[in-house]
Amino acid sequence: MGRLSRSWELVEQSFAILWADKQLMLFPVLSGISCVIVSMLLGLSGLAVFLPALRAAGISQHNFQHFSKSPEFAAAMFVLYLANYFVIVFFNVALVGVANSRLTGGAWTFDQGLQLAWQRKWVILQWAFVAATVGMLLRMLSERMGFIGRMVIGIIGIAWNVACYFVVPILAFEDMSPGAALYRSAELFTETWGERVVGGFSLGLVFFVLMIPGFALWFAAVRLYGPGAVLVGGVLMGAYFLLLSVMSSAVQGIFNAALYRYACDQAVPPGFSRELIQGAWRAKD
Repeated sequence: MGRLSRSWELVEQSFAILWADKQLMLFPVLSGISCVIVSMLLGLSGLAVFLPALRAAGISQHNFQHFSKSPEFAAAMFVLYLANYFVIVFFNVALVGVANSRLTGGAWTFDQGLQLAWQRKWVILQWAFVAATVGMLLRMLSERMGFIGRMVIGIIGIAWNVACYFVVPILAFEDMSPGAALYRSAELFTETWGERVVGGFSLGLVFFVLMIPGFALWFAAVRLYGPGAVLVGGVLMGAYFLLLSVMSSAVQGIFNAALYRYACDQAVPPGFSRELIQGAWRAKD
């Protein structure tokens, strides 16, 4: 409960900044739309390339399973991973840029955030390649290993995510290659909170709790208006979840920028409490 309480306060403090600058929500919206468009285009292109071979072999469950394990399919999935990673990191860099401006007393606009991301596009692409490669390798190893192996891969994945925690703001504000950005991220993290840490917050837990009203909307619509309202209730619930997802992404970007500023300057950004920022991560017992 203490962790949930701290997480809730961090969300409130981050949301106060978001509420004062609602344009920050445009970045996750554009990121989501772009990911859908990119995935559709690549999916249709892949279908056009691979469907003739599948037809020639005979479309069946066995042939499809065999094809899904082929190097060609793995390469196509990697391209899809890479494209989506690039889009997500691109808009996250833009979001963190504008959020950082707010935290340091600046007044960056939405356009300036996009300009920053565009200036960093090549290093973002390089980082997306690294992240997509590591992500696919961890996934492939996890699928091929037993229970103990999956646990080990899970631990490696957690360590990787912690090491990468500040990569996005570093890509935004420090002129570094992906490898140097990863090293700098891990260095900032360990210097500020230590080498062995546990999270003192969970934004995911807060937003999981906030999902409950979405289910309540659907249930209330069906309860009040009968089975005919199932579709209407579903639309309301879907709209609520979409809004919650956008807010979650924006809040996480703001909080990431706030922790980065604290790790760099050892000064608590305006709008955040020192106790919560310092306790966001703590030394592992």
